[in-house]
Amino acid sequence: MGSSGSPVARSEAGILSGHELDRLCINTIRTLSMDAVQQANSGHPGTAMAMAPVVYCLWQQFLAFDPQDPIWPGRDRFVLSIGHASILLYSMLHLCGVKAVNPQYERLGELSVPLEDIKRFRQLDSKCPGHPEYRWTSGVETTTGPLGQGVATSVGMAMAGRWMASYFNRPGFEMFDYDVYALCGDGCMMEGVSSEAASLAGHLKLSNLCWIYDNNRITIEGHTELAFSEDVATRFIGYGWNVTRVGDANDQDMLGRAFQTFRNTQDRPTLIVVDSHIAYGAPNKQDTSAAHGEPLGEEEIRLTKRNYGWPEDAKFLVPDGVREHFHQGMGQR
Repeated sequence: MGSSGSPVARSEAGILSGHELDRLCINTIRTLSMDAVQQANSGHPGTAMAMAPVVYCLWQQFLAFDPQDPIWPGRDRFVLSIGHASILLYSMLHLCGVKAVNPQYERLGELSVPLEDIKRFRQLDSKCPGHPEYRWTSGVETTTGPLGQGVATSVGMAMAGRWMASYFNRPGFEMFDYDVYALCGDGCMMEGVSSEAASLAGHLKLSNLCWIYDNNRITIEGHTELAFSEDVATRFIGYGWNVTRVGDANDQDMLGRAFQTFRNTQDRPTLIVVDSHIAYGAPNKQDTSAAHGEPLGEEEIRLTKRNYGWPEDAKFLVPDGVREHFHQGMGQR
């Protein structure tokens, strides 16, 4: 199970510090993502590896979401607009213990995403299809396939939240005050629908809307600058958005400050630009398009796990204390 000095071994002994436990949880998300894509021999591991710290910070510290009741009307919405990184969302749903509901919205009492379904990623009838599908996997807020579709839908969700608040809320009794978070990438930003939706969100001053832009500078064809070189932050300032930047996707303190900035902004939507490294920790594929649309390969995964201080041959490992940590964070909030 790794050397006595490894984070995995220390977690089993129950002697991890807070920062070490955060890192252990983040690397659990990353390794589940790598293993699932490799076993399916299909998928996009790199973005899930890069964005694991961002989604971990959001879900563990900020997202108002009840794993026992994923259709609670007052929940915050999380939209994975970069739907090709679906294994990132499935890993979070599993580790947070999100429970399933059926298409009739009846609670079933079982996990939305059991570990066995992650092992069957992209296989027929798995709860983990290649892109997130609404009403197929509980906890998925909207189907996201075509790039830009998710962020556009998130604007509609934010508008709906504002309408429900104006209709149902009463002084001292606010039923609806949820926020909407959407994780997007270069491909989303290139689409016309996302530009129109962002313009509308700025015009309506939807301060309950936060887009998180994964600025990893890589597309499936190669470097993003082959086709896209605009200043995204300046464009969104022109739309009337609040724009803030996180220079390192692995910096939990900086991420926390950015999400708190969003919460404190009451007059406009927020864009958080996050600089990241696709396939973070992969010695030969970090910052390359090779990590975008294909598995890393068994040898690269072993080397990456070594970088993480992870048992190199362990697959689909969830170390002791990881699920409990999520339950004590998101679950208790």
